[in-house]
Amino acid sequence: MVRGKEDAMCGRFLNLEEREIFPSDLVEIETIQGTMDKIWGVVNKYNNTTLINARGETVNELPMFRNMKPCIIPAIGYFEWDKEKKKYLFTKPDRSIIHMAGVYRDDRFVIITKEAYQQFVPIHQRMPYIISIEDIPAWLQDKRLLNRQEEYIYKRA
Repeated sequence: MVRGKEDAMCGRFLNLEEREIFPSDLVEIETIQGTMDKIWGVVNKYNNTTLINARGETVNELPMFRNMKPCIIPAIGYFEWDKEKKKYLFTKPDRSIIHMAGVYRDDRFVIITKEAYQQFVPIHQRMPYIISIEDIPAWLQDKRLLNRQEEYIYKRA
């Protein structure tokens, strides 16, 4: 069971090969030590649910995530569904790589989310925390989230 579905990021994205990635898929992530393969989703040992996201506002405070290491999940885009269950793909205008912030431990990771940009709120209230290329070292080395808004577009998928 995936918990918090109504409030979480939708739970799918396009990897660099443009394959749709689902929770529990094996995914290539980037860490300070290099590239690694990890499973998307961390099992909460207290209630046996799988968490696929962590809120950026609390990721460094909650005991479950505090000791996890930072990582980057490269992607072409991510999906969200609106209230009518219409699927949307969010990408950069040129479909270049986005770098989603995540945290990992052992063989698993979660994607960090934040409040959605205002223009996306009618579709979904949350979005992945996307890190600009300049801010990747601050995230991987210091686990600091910097807030730069980049341009993204969406279209019906």
